[in-house]
Amino acid sequence: MQFTVAKSALLEALQICSSAVPGKSTLPILQNFLLSASEGELRVTATDLDLGVRIAIAVDLRQAGDIVVPARSLVDVVRELPDLPVEFTVKDFHLVLRSEGGFTCRLAGVDATEFPALPVLEGEDGFLVGAGALRRLSERTLFAVSTDQTRLALNGILWEPGQGKMAMVATDGHRMGYATAATESQSLTHGVILPPKAITQVLRVAVGEETQVEVHLADGSARFRCGVVEIFTKLIEGPYPNYSQVVPKASSRIATIHREDLASIVRRVATLANRNTRQIRLAFAPGRLEISTQNLDLGGEGRDSMPVDYQGDAFDIGFNATYLTEILKLVDAPQVRLKMNQPTQACVLEAATDAPDAFFILMPLRLGD
Repeated sequence: MQFTVAKSALLEALQICSSAVPGKSTLPILQNFLLSASEGELRVTATDLDLGVRIAIAVDLRQAGDIVVPARSLVDVVRELPDLPVEFTVKDFHLVLRSEGGFTCRLAGVDATEFPALPVLEGEDGFLVGAGALRRLSERTLFAVSTDQTRLALNGILWEPGQGKMAMVATDGHRMGYATAATESQSLTHGVILPPKAITQVLRVAVGEETQVEVHLADGSARFRCGVVEIFTKLIEGPYPNYSQVVPKASSRIATIHREDLASIVRRVATLANRNTRQIRLAFAPGRLEISTQNLDLGGEGRDSMPVDYQGDAFDIGFNATYLTEILKLVDAPQVRLKMNQPTQACVLEAATDAPDAFFILMPLRLGD
């Protein structure tokens, strides 16, 4: 194998693929890149067996071939090179790298046949999704992905079809995010559970609202292609729990509040909240909302109030201030609507608009007397 490549293009490709190189692994081969050169391009591949990344860049190819080389060492070397063309030559499983600036190094490689193969996902079952829609869906759900290893289905985001739309949902049992985006065609044929690491990697390379991401789903795996970058991932096995069961069908208490003002008061009062529970109390009354907290460890308390458009009888409900603040950041409207029933039942938060395209569920904390 022999080729010459621009340093900047090579470094960008290596850095993108580095996200799939595991920090630690019982399989040493995974600490490497697979370099494959043919037909005027170099393909760089990395995988941790769950996530795989492959990127193709143009090179001046003189001899095709492939080799597996240490990922971290190659990135470190290329990063420090001057911005000049770099020549690669492979012979007897050794990679010789020469920069036009005069630098030369040699790295011991491994036979490319030992590198794990990425799944082959081709055919007519692929579809396109806009990067902007994908970003909006995932940003409103990623925060609620569970880390509980005893409930693996909740460790991912459910991506499912709807009537003229697609939806994403995630929940950890304490909070939930649900978002929809209109689609011109029925792209998804069935729901799949995506690992957060995979969707985060897709969003990292799919910049721009109008960028189109090509998606293929098959045999428990998914492939996302954005330009010259391909991202492969194993799907999480389901089934996903029936999340609709926790969504209240009706609400007897509804409050409409200025989102920024509410977030500001919550943050202010929460400075005195218990460090473990982060509990705050929201006391609703016609025209007024009081937010307070008591911290027995500090022997102190804090409270503040604000006007509110509230329908229902007076009642108190407790929330984790950190979770509430997190959700308020995701509501993309000046006013937020809180839909509640009882102090121990799920609260729905959504943009106070006629047809919100997302909603959030927050489970309350039990209040003391």
